[in-house]
Amino acid sequence: MDQPTNQKKSKRCLQPVGIVFLYPLMHIPSHRVSINTLAILIAAAPALLLPACANTQHTSKPADYQLHESTSLKNVYQLTSNLYSGAEPTDRAAYKELESMGIRTLISVDATPPNASLAGEYNIRVIHLPISYAGISDQRIKELAFAIQSSFKPVYVHCHQGKHRGPAAICSGALALGMITHQQADAFMTRAGTSDSYTGLWSAAQRTEKLDTIDPMPLSESSPARTISKTMSKIGKQANILDEIVYPKMGMTRNEPSQSPVVYAAQIHDLFRTLETSDEAQEYGQEFMDDLEYSVQAASNLETVLRNNDAGLAMDAMDALKNSCSRCHDKL
Repeated sequence: MDQPTNQKKSKRCLQPVGIVFLYPLMHIPSHRVSINTLAILIAAAPALLLPACANTQHTSKPADYQLHESTSLKNVYQLTSNLYSGAEPTDRAAYKELESMGIRTLISVDATPPNASLAGEYNIRVIHLPISYAGISDQRIKELAFAIQSSFKPVYVHCHQGKHRGPAAICSGALALGMITHQQADAFMTRAGTSDSYTGLWSAAQRTEKLDTIDPMPLSESSPARTISKTMSKIGKQANILDEIVYPKMGMTRNEPSQSPVVYAAQIHDLFRTLETSDEAQEYGQEFMDDLEYSVQAASNLETVLRNNDAGLAMDAMDALKNSCSRCHDKL
């Protein structure tokens, strides 16, 4: 991720909140100004907020509610009158619901590209701008801003679950366009359920400022997929780091990991999902694809266990992930 030269100080209150499983030195931001509290402050002392917002063009305040309950779309929230974030639309019913919402553009920040053919049946344009759980680069933020600015509205930004990367991406793009404030981005990501473990996603929104100009740039329905060997190499490196966290050895000397264990697990899960949809993986046959599906499930389970700080299941989940990796490697 690009490192800003002058990172913006967080407007959220940061405090340690106990011990994270097998990672006791990590501090997690947990206390943030709620939307209700923010509303009271704005009503009571608007003059205090004017200097910070003087150069910002606002379209609307972020919604403080879940948009609607649905079996087709999950975790759908509204940031402005024309910007929504949520989970991946996985079937025809989901795209039909997007159509009923009036969505004209779908921006996917997930590892796997959206179904452009199915979306086209409902007159929805798709754009693929994948991001990592570790954060959002400055270049990607510019691309997100341009995609939001230049696309037909309303726009729906999605990741896999609709809780973490999607809300961070839509807020970063909107901040770069001057559509919302950092307080609004914070409130929206909190309401959407963005985990405090993904510090890189929070940092991306915190550091993003309104861009003076946004240059046109190419946008694609599907970003180039990484090769299977490079992807598996990256999975292996991430798994090795996670292995050292889950299996600490007495007397072992190593640098502390730069991210939460759940972030490493989420990245591994995302990389496996990328492989699952790649043409290269299909060439290895159905047995390989079955093993790959098992790996996706094992990575997902490990991510859940670590997020729940379940020490009793963590090592078993890690063993299952390593076994799944071996099954795939044997067939390459």
